Order: sequence, then structure tokens, then C-alpha cells
Amino acid sequence: MDILQSPPGTGPSGIPGAPPPRKLEASQGAAWWGESWRIFLAAPAIWVGMVVVFAVASTLLVFIPAIGGVLQSVLTPVFAGGIMLGCHALARGERLTIGHLFEGFQGGYFGPLLVLGLIWLAILVGLAVVAVAGAFMALGAGGISTLLTLGSDPQADYLTLAPLLLSAGLTFVVITMIALAVVMLAAMAYWFAPALVVLNGEPPVSALRKSFDASLQNFGAFLLYSVIYLGLAILASIPVGLGWLVLGPMMAGSCYAGWRTIFGTRRDATPTPA
Repeated sequence: MDILQSPPGTGPSGIPGAPPPRKLEASQGAAWWGESWRIFLAAPAIWVGMVVVFAVASTLLVFIPAIGGVLQSVLTPVFAGGIMLGCHALARGERLTIGHLFEGFQGGYFGPLLVLGLIWLAILVGLAVVAVAGAFMALGAGGISTLLTLGSDPQADYLTLAPLLLSAGLTFVVITMIALAVVMLAAMAYWFAPALVVLNGEPPVSALRKSFDASLQNFGAFLLYSVIYLGLAILASIPVGLGWLVLGPMMAGSCYAGWRTIFGTRRDATPTPA
């Protein structure tokens, strides 16, 4: 099968940069999951091993004193870039190895992916600030003062808290809806960004912008994709979470499938199960 022959870091024509995103039918959201299953079956043992290694590496990073959590967040796009290169290797008829997980740390990939990670960290910090500010807005200065000065009389405390909690609850619902919308927008900007950096040579900011444009243009497909994901996530979590050993690689494969259908060429191929 004829497949994309351009080296990673360039577009289909061999020139850095992604082509304009295609607008797809909403049904493609389900097709991405179908393709992700074929990507997983092309090297199931390696994919499971990659999930385990990534989980161990992420856990070790988190336990580094003071900077562990920050480091884990910043390096996640670097790992994601390597995983996209692994998917691309399968599509080119090459062997997938666990080493692909660390390929984003090599050559010219690391710098742009690290910048992408720093931008993503800034987005997460911004969301955290919004969440904390939302909590203060929901309770108000008077509400917080009331909570700090509650006495030991349960009935009096209830009469004091009831209207406060009702008002805070309504405000919290509104803020939560806004936060979820912001999280969705951030996810749309990030979803294709690692693939665009390593497979198309896009600069980090440009990759975020093009990922957002592609996600917005194909919102129907992403909505269907997300609904299917929720069902799969529930199923994967039932057997003590062991299903994530499969769903994790499928999420990576579905991201690559989305990149292929939106930014790739007709010469791109889906790997055939071994």
C-alpha cells in the first residue's frame, strides 16, 4: 500500500507546515475509534508495554520534590510527540518500539515540544486560578467569614448555612459550566498540537492554533468521538482500570487517525494488524 513517504517534521510535500484542515463528516468521530483499534492490533504487546513505561515514568516524575508535578505536565507533550512518531512509523510499515515513547526527547523535536508543554502548563495554571477565584466568588467574602466563625450549635449553623450554600451552589454551577467550556477549548487547541509539531514541523503556537481550527471545523466529529470515549472510559475502568492498558493506546491511535484524515494525504495508510 502506498503511504506517506515524507520524513517526520515536514508536511506531505516535504515542506514544513501542515496543509489547511479538512472538514469531515460527523461520522468520522466513530471512524477514528475504528482506526485506533487497528493501530493497537498492529503491535498490541508493544502498546501495552508503552502504557506501563509511561505510567511508571510519569509517577517517578511526580515524586520529584518541589518540581515533580510541574515537570510531569511540561514533559507530557514530549512523550505525546514520541507516541505520534510511533503511530507514524506503523503507518509507514516500520516497527513500533517502546523507544518511540522517548523519541520526542531527541533531535529537533525536544525544543518545540518543551515549549508546547510550557504553554500547556500555563493553561493549566490559568484554569486553576479561575477555579480558585470561582470558589471565592461563589461564597463571597462574607460567606468565607461565616464558615470560619461557625459555632457548635447545629441548628443555628444550619439556618446560617442554608441560604449561603444555596446561593453558592447556583454560582458554582454557573462557574463550573464556564470552566468546562474553557477546558474544552483548551483541549481543542492541544489535541493535534504534538502531532503537528513532530509530523508537520509546526511551531508550538501555530500548532495550537491549527489544532483549535481543525477541532472547531470538525466539531460534530469531535462531539461523537467524545460520546464514544465516555462509554469506552466507563468500560475500561470496570475491571480495576485494566482496560486502560488498551484504551490508552487507542486514544493515541485515534489522535493519529484524526491527524491523518484532517491534515494527511490520501497516501497516508492505516497499519495492518500483524
